[in-house]
Amino acid sequence: MPKYRNSLKVIEKSKDPKMSRRRFLGLVGWGAVAGVGGVLGAAMLGYLYPNALKIPPSIFSIGRPEDVLSSEGRVFIPAQKAFLEVARGRVRCMTAICTHLGCTVNSAETGFKCPCHGSTYDLDGRNTGGPAPLPLVYYQIYKGASGDLLVDKSRVIQIPKEAWFSSTA
Repeated sequence: MPKYRNSLKVIEKSKDPKMSRRRFLGLVGWGAVAGVGGVLGAAMLGYLYPNALKIPPSIFSIGRPEDVLSSEGRVFIPAQKAFLEVARGRVRCMTAICTHLGCTVNSAETGFKCPCHGSTYDLDGRNTGGPAPLPLVYYQIYKGASGDLLVDKSRVIQIPKEAWFSSTA
């Protein structure tokens, strides 16, 4: 720091502990640059991180035809949010997702009931009460190349009688 205001001579051995304004503004500037660089770097790393969700595949196996068709009744598949119904050597798969707001419906004696908003469905999935605007849909079932029965959630069947799969068909 110069001894006098207008002097250009700098005293080398100055013991003044104060920081100059120029040095302070320089440090603030470098701090701002480092902060902006950190934010941009974090954004770039976030962009490079995969956006994949843990969604189950749209096609899944329900087992060998002889194993599946030998039983009777209705079974809930929690990983796929679907009901599998087997009756008289035929099988069909219905969604367990309510058409109102996407809650998982529960099985009841008279059909299905949504625990969130009270929508009710009959045994075939047709809506019988509550705010649900549409019936529950069925998924197509077919025999795969490996011999297993496969359910394709991307192929929807609206009519309950057409959703049945039989090994003789």
